[in-house]
Amino acid sequence: RRSKSGNRILARIKIRPMMMIGRIIYSTFFPCIYLWTIPVCVSGSKTRLDRLNYKEFPTRTPESAAVIEWGHSAIISALDASVAQFGPQTSLGAYFEVEAAPVLADPIDGNIPGEGGGVLRNADEVEGNLVVMTNSAGLSGVQMALIAKNSGAAALMIVNTDNENPDFIYSLPVENEEEKRLAAEHIDIPVVMISLSSGNVLTSANVEVDENDNPKTPKNHGMPEQVRLYATGRDRPFFEDLSNESPIVYLIHNLLTEEECQSLIASAEQKVEPYEGEMNLLEGTDKLPKGTVKGVERTYLWKGMLKGPDAKDIDERMEQVTGFPRENFSDFQVNKVGKGGSIAPHFDRLPKEYGSQMVSMHIFLNDDYEGGEVVFHKANPPIKIKPRRGMAIVTHNDHGWDHGFPKFDPSTGHAELSVSEGTKWTAKKWIYTDPMPLGERVVLPIVALPFGGKLPSFVRAFHDMLLERFGEGAGKTFFNKSCVMIPGLAFVGVAMIIESMMKKDKKPKETKKDKKKKRKKKDN
Repeated sequence: RRSKSGNRILARIKIRPMMMIGRIIYSTFFPCIYLWTIPVCVSGSKTRLDRLNYKEFPTRTPESAAVIEWGHSAIISALDASVAQFGPQTSLGAYFEVEAAPVLADPIDGNIPGEGGGVLRNADEVEGNLVVMTNSAGLSGVQMALIAKNSGAAALMIVNTDNENPDFIYSLPVENEEEKRLAAEHIDIPVVMISLSSGNVLTSANVEVDENDNPKTPKNHGMPEQVRLYATGRDRPFFEDLSNESPIVYLIHNLLTEEECQSLIASAEQKVEPYEGEMNLLEGTDKLPKGTVKGVERTYLWKGMLKGPDAKDIDERMEQVTGFPRENFSDFQVNKVGKGGSIAPHFDRLPKEYGSQMVSMHIFLNDDYEGGEVVFHKANPPIKIKPRRGMAIVTHNDHGWDHGFPKFDPSTGHAELSVSEGTKWTAKKWIYTDPMPLGERVVLPIVALPFGGKLPSFVRAFHDMLLERFGEGAGKTFFNKSCVMIPGLAFVGVAMIIESMMKKDKKPKETKKDKKKKRKKKDN
């Protein structure tokens, strides 16, 4: 009779050959299966990205953009508006302009069936002014415009009361042939739409408080006494809302001019280098997984406080349009993407030691190519943005705070689809939660100045060496201090050399009498 231990020994003897055969099969065939499935997985991912049911942008055009302004030369407030597809603005374009007092319609939604033949109750007050109405009654744009015209208004501003999309506006259409005829025959006043958020701003522009910080009874329903409405044309920036949350994304049209786009391309053309997703924390990018980036060349233009007048104008315009201080702006990263080039889904995010890139501005520098759209696949619905020169995609990467640090929004993941024809040029600028360090605003731009704004490789190597040796937190701190201390020590050293040279020049020359005295002393 076999013992229990003997049974275990025989079992091992029988199992070991089977294990060896299994290992041989595993080591021989599994790598082949794995390598065969890699392209399937990658192509499947691309197919899924391409097959998403996107909502495509931009939908607004320069001809549909208008601005409402009020205030004085020191402080001017402005709201973005969308011009209707009917009325004089369709033919006059950027030339229409109205300056008048804003007046709330009575009733506010213009719903006056059977009363006064389509005339507002406060027509006497409306006459010659800009009447403000809402679309909450479901009237069409042409219907509201006819009521405003019959009431003697100089222009009509319609507030889009969409509570789910408080920043959304669109160009009011003509809904049928009858409306088209009525609009052509009767509507000769500008008609624009503003968002619900903008309407709230307008009705709180003139609200005052008493000595106890209690709001006083507002005059003119809190609206300014006078506003100016005009079309922006192709020169002034205007907004287009894409997604109000998860992620927060919008467009700024006309952020850069054609000349500014060409200048950025020319500045970067001889400086771009192949980029495959390497870590470059000093210039705003973390490491990306292998295979994420394809066919991309990149450079970073260090300008800081050494910017010329044109670059300063760009920063000032961005500050005015976005509301963020220019001290928090990074310099431009410029990307060149050739035919077949793409960037798979990724985030704009750095380790917390490098600050939070709370906002990303992705600017199209040209649009004479095919493909290369930017997509936000996690938005609901997914968003696809086609290129338009000078237009910026603005993304809020953070959403709230978590234990004193900005809370990253994972829905901001985005990708750049493959360029099918031509060459794509884009520029990227980040807005950080804190002002840029002194070294990055002054010292590094000075170092990069002789090289046209491109930082010498030894500076980045020194930065990466500190990171590798001391970690991201301490390494970043040491590098920032070095950027200030090393130039300071160099300046002190140069000053000391100059001072010693000046002292030598000031030393009195020996006269003949002095030389005779020295000889006598030696003889004695």
